[in-house]
Amino acid sequence: MDRETWKAALKQHYTAPMEQTFKQFRLGAMLFFLGAVILYIAFNNLQASLLQELVTLLGLIIGGIGFLIAMLAQIRMLISRIVQFFNDK
Repeated sequence: MDRETWKAALKQHYTAPMEQTFKQFRLGAMLFFLGAVILYIAFNNLQASLLQELVTLLGLIIGGIGFLIAMLAQIRMLISRIVQFFNDK
């Protein structure tokens, strides 16, 4: 890809409507809290066993992926606001 293609792709990504970015953030937040609920259930309802460890690992993976998605969406929103600020001038 050449430089102009990259610029166009980045501009399209960061000038997307905030509703689209907020949907990404909401998905990440829901996955994060789902992971937290799985962890809570694993620690309070399961006996210490391999199953508890596997369920805990599942909760950590889901929560970590959700955290990553939410933070990437938050960064995208921040950069989008900065781009809009400089485009308005």
